[in-house]
Parts: sequence; structure tokens; C-alpha cells
Amino acid sequence: MSDLRTVLSAARSKVIPTASDTERLRKVAEKVHAKVDAAVEGKPGITGVFLGGSYAKDTWLPRDVDIDVFVGFSPQVEEERFERLGLAVGQEAVRGYKPGKKYAQHPYTEAVVDGFKVNIVPYYNVEPGDWRSAADRSVHHVVFVRENFDEEARTQVRLLKRFMKTVGVYGAEIENEGFSGYATEALIHKNKSFEATLRAFAEHRPGDKEYFSLLDPIDSNRDLAKAISRESVARMVLASRAFLERPRIEFFTKLIRVERPRLFKEVYAVAFRHKKLSEDTLWGELKRSARQVAKHVEDEGFKLARFGAASSNETESAIILLPVVQELPELEERLGPGVELAEGSRSFAAKNKAKAKLVWVGEDGRLRLLRAREFTSLPVLLRSLTGPGVRDLGASKEVADGIARSARVLHGTSLKREATKKRWLKEGVSKLLSDDLGT
Repeated sequence: MSDLRTVLSAARSKVIPTASDTERLRKVAEKVHAKVDAAVEGKPGITGVFLGGSYAKDTWLPRDVDIDVFVGFSPQVEEERFERLGLAVGQEAVRGYKPGKKYAQHPYTEAVVDGFKVNIVPYYNVEPGDWRSAADRSVHHVVFVRENFDEEARTQVRLLKRFMKTVGVYGAEIENEGFSGYATEALIHKNKSFEATLRAFAEHRPGDKEYFSLLDPIDSNRDLAKAISRESVARMVLASRAFLERPRIEFFTKLIRVERPRLFKEVYAVAFRHKKLSEDTLWGELKRSARQVAKHVEDEGFKLARFGAASSNETESAIILLPVVQELPELEERLGPGVELAEGSRSFAAKNKAKAKLVWVGEDGRLRLLRAREFTSLPVLLRSLTGPGVRDLGASKEVADGIARSARVLHGTSLKREATKKRWLKEGVSKLLSDDLGT
């Protein structure tokens, strides 16, 4: 068993940037900053340009950093002009670098400049508490970290970021619903060190009202944990316990997930094409739609062990299901209300009279019935969802339209063939079939 101090000492060398890393990033950051400065010149309503993100806070990881440039707007600027001019500045600043448009609360510009991903984000230059857009706090976050974190504290943040990335709970994007970079900084500020943060997670107990809470140090009305899924928190709890019980450098490099390939033959995928969407919009729609499809499948009696989604992040996606059962008996029992509920029991009996094979009262005083099951085969049920009827399940519009137009049910040989050709689908199935506990 490796000693905790030995492992953390070795991990430091993997998370602290070298002088050459720092110099290369500095040159690109200054270059982009100058381009944005030039793009805002003479434009009324813009108050200045501010370097932000992990680069400005000096909490970035080697070979894993974005350059964030924030364009400040006067709070008197109307939202429509804020969005339009914010995008125009971004497009002008990264001309020649194939800019793209991304969305948070408001759209912003993204591009790759000399090997680094660059985000040019508009924000309102307001006092704390007078927030108008989701990006307004970002500048204040930078100031907070600069004023409150010394070099050692920033190293502790880097250790926590790398640990979270390795165990798969880092990233505030809707696809991940994990811990943001600022959340790691808030955790170190609260707990003072990487080790203390892991010990806090290892001992975590859900509160009466919240499963997990993490207040923003600059805004006590904002809970950073609202954007973090219970699954991410729970996996962080398990990973923290596993590391503290058996410290290993692999928690800062790469953990090998335990996969269960024998279950591959049990997996079903509803694969479809759709129009290109921003990643946050796409994953928001995919997650919502996967939940609705899974609910419908379970309502029909087919219990699921797990379900999820996978996507190329372009124009192809899939909803993936791991069922416990694939075939059901022809008859199903339905439970109704107690006879003391006069209107409810009358309605239940009347509604099911034509389809019921048998209606009776159980020992508990509740109505029950037997009726023929509409679907006894999971593949048949899933194929029934690949037409216009999917729109009635509550799936989001773009996903429902894509499924209605182009969906295919993949299973066994057909799923294996598609997964061999499409890495994103293979990774989605692999994630579903892994003991994915972050350990």
C-alpha cells in the first residue's frame, strides 16, 4: 500500500505546469487578449476586456486549459444588443480561426487558437448581487481566488481537479453534471486542502433538504451544487473513500474501469440522426428524452437496470438501455384504488371493463384486474417508439423529431457492428456496462 504523502508528492509533479507550459500559454493568452481589445475599440457600451478562467486564477492543469476572455458591458446595454455585439466582437477577434457559437445563458464565441481552446464571453460589469447574466460572477471569481489563494492553495486546487477528472466527476457541462472549476476552488477554500476535501466527501451525509450543498463564497444566495448531479456527488464520495483507504497514483493519471462485456448482448440502443445543436442544448434534450423513454419502457413492465445516452456531438445520437427483462407474459395485473374511494373505484372499473380478463377485490380492499399486455417483447415495444408516437412520450422536440424520422433499434449483431464503426456509440455502451463508481 502506497503512503498517502508519497502519492501526493508524486501527483504534484503531474498537476503543476512547467515553465515552458506557462510561457506558451501566456503568449497565446496575450495574443487573444490583444485581438479582443482591438475588436472592442470604439464600440459604445463596452467597459473593458478581462482575462478570466483557470488561466487568470493560475489553477489550470498542464495540457488541459481553456483561455477565457470576458468582454464587459455596461448594465445599461439592452440584452438584445448585449448578445449581438458580444458575438460580433468574438467573431472579429478570432477571424481566421474558424469560430463557433456556444450557449450558456447567453451565446458566446469559441475557437481554437494555436492549439488552445478560446472562449470569448460577454458579461455585464456589475457590482456583486446585481447579476444580470450567468457570466457576471466570473470576473469576481477571479478576483476572489487571486486575493485568497496562495501558491500552495492553488496546487491543492490542481490536485483536486486532476482527481475529479480521473474519476469522471469533473465538468459542469450538462453532459457531465459534475464539479466546475470554480466548485473545486470553493471546496479548497472551504476545506483548506485536497486531503481535507476528500475526507469531507468520505464522511458526507445528505442533509434534510439538500443532498449536497456548496455555497458560492462571493454570493451566499447561490448554491454551486445545484448544477451537480447526485450521481457525481455519490461517485466522488466512493472515490474519496477508495483513495484514502488505498492511495494510488492512478487516481491522478488513469483508472481502469471494470467493464462487463458479457452484458453487451443484453443492451438495446435507439439510434437516430438529428440537426446539429450546441452541446449543452443537445445533452439537455438527450437526457430529458432518455428519462422519458426509460419511464415509458418501465411503465410497460420492462424493468431497466440502467439507461443513458450517447452522442457524436454532431448529428448522431442514441438512447441506450440495459433491461433486466426482455420478454413478459401475455397477462398483466393492474392495481386499482381502494373501494372506499367511490368515484375512483367506479372510474377504474369502467375504464378497464372492455379490456379486463378478470376484475376482483384483493384482501387489502383494493381493486385489481388482469388484462392482455399490449407488448410482451421489448424489441417490439422499442420499434413502436421509432415513429411519430414518440412525440407523445414527453421527449424533447429535436430528439423526438430525429427518432420519428430516422431511428433504428440496435441489438446484438447490429449494435456490435455500429459500435465498431462509431467510437461515440462504443464509449456510450462501455460506460453503461462498467462498474462506474469512480474508483
